[in-house]
Amino acid sequence: MQNFSHVRFIGGGTDSGKTTVANLLAARHGVQLYHYDRTDLRHHQRLAHSDAAIRAFMNTSLDENWLLPTPQDLMQRSLRSFELRFPLVIEDLLALPNEPLILAEGFGLTPALLAPLLTDQRQAIWFFSTAAFKRDSMARRGKPSFGNQISDPQRARQNLFKRDRLLSEHLAAQAKQLGLRAVVVDGTQTPEELAGLVEQHFKWTSHDADES
Repeated sequence: MQNFSHVRFIGGGTDSGKTTVANLLAARHGVQLYHYDRTDLRHHQRLAHSDAAIRAFMNTSLDENWLLPTPQDLMQRSLRSFELRFPLVIEDLLALPNEPLILAEGFGLTPALLAPLLTDQRQAIWFFSTAAFKRDSMARRGKPSFGNQISDPQRARQNLFKRDRLLSEHLAAQAKQLGLRAVVVDGTQTPEELAGLVEQHFKWTSHDADES
């Protein structure tokens, strides 16, 4: 098994502050950032060559992909995508230099997928937002981003919200079962305070982050 002791992970649900906190920590500690979301198109384009379901997803309309399936169907599709993409995530991480330390963040970094890679449980932490915090975040960020390209934006928004809540419940249960750290984000903590919490979990000081 490859050694990932030089990587730290922030996973969890969407709209929970993962990217904001990761960016703050990168600015404080000078670590390399790996954003899972930014690999989405590249990974799916590669997978489409060999996987019919991925190929179909990429070749069908937004209405077919986001209005016709149930939230449960959408959750299962996401979980399958996470599993298919994970070897590509590993490939991406192994292609990066070992120094400085790597901080990877994204909602596809699930507890079940990451657990076999961890040499220490303090390498990873998961954020899960409350329903109210997520609704506010979605509204503030204008999600889904494809809302003006779909026939029923409100239904798409509700499907996405329900899918994400189901995913959060599923992944939070994984983290609990595996004894991994999960944090509930409800808006009472500032991004800076959440970043400090992650620093404590990782046992980071400026020296540790620079030299790990």
